[in-house]
Amino acid sequence: MRRTIVALGAATLVAACSGNAPKEPVGDDDAPAAATAPTAPAGDAAATPPAPGLSAKVSPLTGKVSGLSTRVTEMGTIIDLPSDALFEYDKAALTPAAEAELRKAAELIRSSPPGAIRIIGHTDSKGDDSYNQTLSEARARTVADWFGQQVGVRQREFQVSGKGETAPIAPNERATGGDDPAGRAKNRRVEVVVPTAAG
Repeated sequence: MRRTIVALGAATLVAACSGNAPKEPVGDDDAPAAATAPTAPAGDAAATPPAPGLSAKVSPLTGKVSGLSTRVTEMGTIIDLPSDALFEYDKAALTPAAEAELRKAAELIRSSPPGAIRIIGHTDSKGDDSYNQTLSEARARTVADWFGQQVGVRQREFQVSGKGETAPIAPNERATGGDDPAGRAKNRRVEVVVPTAAG
């Protein structure tokens, strides 16, 4: 009987101690609470560290990838890819260094609204008009073919054309009549026209 009373008393004591008393935090009242790291809101780009090896930056205001020469017109956002960075002189095959420029342009295409991508080749004024026309078309086709192999870009419609030397963006000659190598270099380009959001 005595064992029953001791067991009953122990059970009562355990029940009383584990009642509905509010749980107090464990720890030293005088010690500062452990600091918790603030969390960034979901989708905050600043909370995601950049991938190793990537150096292009995205502007939060424009969404444009750095390192590209772009301009916005009524046709859309025009990316000017310098031919000297993409092709050897007088050639339409991409150089090994061309991929870095094209990857930046592909990133901008991926983030653009739906619609056809226009690719327009241009040359400077050196050489025969018909030769320059053919070269500008071949270079535009090469760029379109490269985009056509890229994930997130290849499903787009590409409209390819060449304008030869007919649409310069800089003078091919200086005002004094001499050759302008810097101007000619600007004119040797492939334009990638990307749709912009209606606004």
